Amino acid sequence: MLAGLERSQEVEVVEVRLAGRARRGPARQLRDAVERHIFPVGDDPLASVEIAPRTAGMESATLVVWLCEQPVPATEQRDLLRVRHDGLSQPVERAFRAAVLERRPCVESEAVLRSDRGTVVAERTISAVGPASETASRTLALWKLADLLIRAVERLPGLDERTTADDAPPSPRAGSALRMRDVASWLRAPATRLALLRPWWIRVRVRGEAPTKGWQEEDRVVRWGDGRMYADPFIFEREGRHHLFCETVPSGSKKGVIAHTELHLDGALASPPKIVLDLDYHLSYPCVFEHGGEVFMIPETAAVRRIELHRAVSFPDVWEREEILIDDIAAVDTTFFEHDGRLWLFAGVAAEGGSYSDELHLFWADSPRGPWHAHARNPVVSDVRGARPAGAIQRWGSRIVRPAQDCSRRYGAAVSFREIDVLSTSDYAEREVDRLLPADLPRARATHTYAADSHFEAIDLRRREPRAGLRRIGLAKALAALLARTETEA
Repeated sequence: MLAGLERSQEVEVVEVRLAGRARRGPARQLRDAVERHIFPVGDDPLASVEIAPRTAGMESATLVVWLCEQPVPATEQRDLLRVRHDGLSQPVERAFRAAVLERRPCVESEAVLRSDRGTVVAERTISAVGPASETASRTLALWKLADLLIRAVERLPGLDERTTADDAPPSPRAGSALRMRDVASWLRAPATRLALLRPWWIRVRVRGEAPTKGWQEEDRVVRWGDGRMYADPFIFEREGRHHLFCETVPSGSKKGVIAHTELHLDGALASPPKIVLDLDYHLSYPCVFEHGGEVFMIPETAAVRRIELHRAVSFPDVWEREEILIDDIAAVDTTFFEHDGRLWLFAGVAAEGGSYSDELHLFWADSPRGPWHAHARNPVVSDVRGARPAGAIQRWGSRIVRPAQDCSRRYGAAVSFREIDVLSTSDYAEREVDRLLPADLPRARATHTYAADSHFEAIDLRRREPRAGLRRIGLAKALAALLARTETEA
């Protein structure tokens, strides 16, 4: 955060004081060490770094950014910005521990400005509390909070002073002792990987009255029995024909490619998808659209940190890269949308070290080839319950509805349908109007992409399947029941 503030053109860092690191008990240290070994946690944002203190000298600081876990001294009278969690003055570790113990899926964090005019919320974000690892969830949130604080400092001059919030007292100390649910989560994660396959499938149906209703009654799962996973469906209608594009991972590979098949109005099952775009890096989320008589695709290319535009040379199976729209960006699930004569890209963008699922960024242009301009209020959504795109933006009559991923409890916890109320180069607003849960789909554990055209709609879903060896020796049902029970208890 300090490095980001020093790079900023909006502020000048004139003084740095060091207060020392808070002590962590042995139970907390053990929990973090075990979880960092079991789970892909990432770099520790609380690791010690070398920072030299400095004094203000001739300059006088007009704003204090308070990162200490100790209370603010009564003698500090300058404007002060600090972070609080779930409305309480508490360290982030305590907030996430309390959420785990109370089985809450999220923690709300705020950058709060205290001045002689009162207390004002400058920036707000909502982070996931995953069931597997408290340490992983907290780590992702902390990296994001570094960026959030930089934004808060830079935007303070334009802050709406009417947005006030009462300050809450420090919370009671959350217990740090190891508990059975900690051990259960450590055992459950590797046991699940060893015992169960978790393939993604695609379910297609004739378009219903509502995208969240009736999926249990439909029995048309696009499952071709070729050992591949299929996810991220996009349905593209052209010249009266209906095309399904999706991500697939060929057997024995770990790299995604883009595949295509045609959906038939006579009810015939679609043929197995044929690979139409295969590059040296991972591809997914094939956002296909038409503009100016040409057909384009923006596949997810986060593996090479850029957003690419591909053009159909011979639709639907020959594509070539047309442009690099935005370079050096950690963006996923980029979604194209045209509205009121302007072109928009919606993308899940990760802060350095943070999650792709937490923040939605907008970009606008006058041509698909760019140049693309970042929205003035990026990120326009900072909420793990509905930031990351989940398919092409829909028009429900006069309403504009954006499918979004809810990744609060787990990856693919739900699809949130969010109506866009304001979309301009200076402002953005949306609200949830419906939800599609895994429980709405047959035997699904997760779902994260929705697609539709005038006749068909599709959803992807993830299921659990015991590995073949376990089925043969009769342990499949017992093990699945045990994993389900430990997950419920945790």
